[in-house]
Amino acid sequence: MANRMDWIPTQEAKLVDLMATWQTKLADGALQTAYAWPAEECTPTKALMTAFTESRAAYQAAPTTANRTEKDELKKAAIDAIRKFARERIRNNGKMNDGQKQELGVTVSDKEPSPVPVPDAGPESEAEISAKSPGVVKVRYLGAKPYGVDRIEIGWSISEAVIDSPDQLANHETFSRNPWEHTFGHGDRAKKLYYSLRYLTKEGASNWSEVREVVVP
Repeated sequence: MANRMDWIPTQEAKLVDLMATWQTKLADGALQTAYAWPAEECTPTKALMTAFTESRAAYQAAPTTANRTEKDELKKAAIDAIRKFARERIRNNGKMNDGQKQELGVTVSDKEPSPVPVPDAGPESEAEISAKSPGVVKVRYLGAKPYGVDRIEIGWSISEAVIDSPDQLANHETFSRNPWEHTFGHGDRAKKLYYSLRYLTKEGASNWSEVREVVVP
């Protein structure tokens, strides 16, 4: 999503420029009709901005403490007013397109979430076997899943020949929580299980991890 940083300028000169745009737009009867802006809300909002800009000019001409206090109070009132107007009459106004909203400085959210980067490499892992559980092999990915990762894919094969590439792994399964577990038949015991893991996200898959091996108990 777009980052909704504060769209109100912190520099007064830029704030005055933004308010000048607002004053022009809010005073336009055609825009009030086109955007469904109530005139009874446009008028007082515009008046508060005018009061602030006039008090700022007065302070610049005579920088007294009293003039500064008045300027700062009117500035806060004007900013509060345009924030309220933006929240209620602009941000979710279906009669205005994004460009028209941005002309008034109002930030606009992205229509679609930003894609989550796909991790480069698959996870490190370890295999768990036990003589007390014949045929059972458990494989765990190490560490937490990166943000955006939905599941882990494991590619595996029982093979007498050495397998050193994930492309040679014939079987594929996915799992979301540790461990992946498989019970092999009597005929596979004492044979080598080769496996590799990779992350899966909604955007795609990472590269496979290095192929590892474990002897089926």
